[in-house]
Amino acid sequence: MFSFFRDLRRQKFAAEPFPTGWMPIVEQRLTFTKRFQPDELERFLVVLKVFAKDKDWVGIHGLEISDELKVVISGAAARLGRNLDLDVYDQLRTVVVYPSHFSHDDEAFLGQAFRWGQVVLSWDAVKGGLKNPGDGHDTALHEFAHMLDAASGGFDGTPELHDARDYGAWAQAFSKHFLELREKPEKNVMRADGATNEAEFFAVATETFFERPVQLKNRAPDLYEQLQHYYLVDPAAAIRAS
Repeated sequence: MFSFFRDLRRQKFAAEPFPTGWMPIVEQRLTFTKRFQPDELERFLVVLKVFAKDKDWVGIHGLEISDELKVVISGAAARLGRNLDLDVYDQLRTVVVYPSHFSHDDEAFLGQAFRWGQVVLSWDAVKGGLKNPGDGHDTALHEFAHMLDAASGGFDGTPELHDARDYGAWAQAFSKHFLELREKPEKNVMRADGATNEAEFFAVATETFFERPVQLKNRAPDLYEQLQHYYLVDPAAAIRAS
């Protein structure tokens, strides 16, 4: 019953016009959209809009939840989910944003994702990810990848794939490259912290897929293929065509 009403709510948001004041933010801050084809951009804007309107937003330490903040962060979620179902972030209810890094159990963080439906982000870290779009490090992409992972039931590095037959090839590619990253992190296109566990590997692989797609495809074509099949996008082809 609750899922029925959530679906109606999302459909309502999807049918609403894209807010006029949001488009300049997309054009100025989300520069990766310049590589989108018109139909891709249209779908992206729908997913961004639905995400921004559907989630609860909380600013910490007096941080204002401005249109810019909401559009930029929602843009990261839509970048991953633009070709997935609108309910792919259904388990995520609240986005909490700190002005800068935050601490938990005396450890500093730039972002966290929790399976009970909350993502916590540093606004400075989110903006920093946009300033360096090719370094393979984007906090918002990382945390939203964790939430996609959690949609399958837990943080285990395997999101809910499109077909039951997909899991074998996924496991083969991911286990192979996870072990490679553990054994030779200095020779890998992905960051070493992806070798922490399977969940971190998926999140870091997602960052690399969207930020350094050509390098990833050249170094790990089988891993790239699995991510392409899951996200239903081909960022390496978009870069080569631009």
